[in-house]
Amino acid sequence: MQRSTRPPLSDQARCTPIGLALYYFTYSTFLGRPTLYLEDLFVLPAERGNGAGRALLRALAKIAVRSGCGRMEWAVLDWNTPSIRFCRKLGAKLRREWILTRLAGAPLRRLARGRER
Repeated sequence: MQRSTRPPLSDQARCTPIGLALYYFTYSTFLGRPTLYLEDLFVLPAERGNGAGRALLRALAKIAVRSGCGRMEWAVLDWNTPSIRFCRKLGAKLRREWILTRLAGAPLRRLARGRER
């Protein structure tokens, strides 16, 4: 697996970072095209609501389009209503039919050893 050396995007409007977007590319077998996956979007609380998040997402959208991506994806916590509202305003669709699946700790080690339950 090749690691990305691409730095995260950051909004440096006042020469001081106020936010960042950490992303990478995956591949959609459904679309037969790359996907830009946003791993983390963070804007300092005092700077939220001033357009920094939208600017970061716009920069990512440009990268996605330029890279031939069929979509951008990211996850939002179900209790984070301000983020959900923001995503909906952008036109993003919440995909409730997908369930986030995570394997960690002892179950991960068991599977690695070949000794699942």
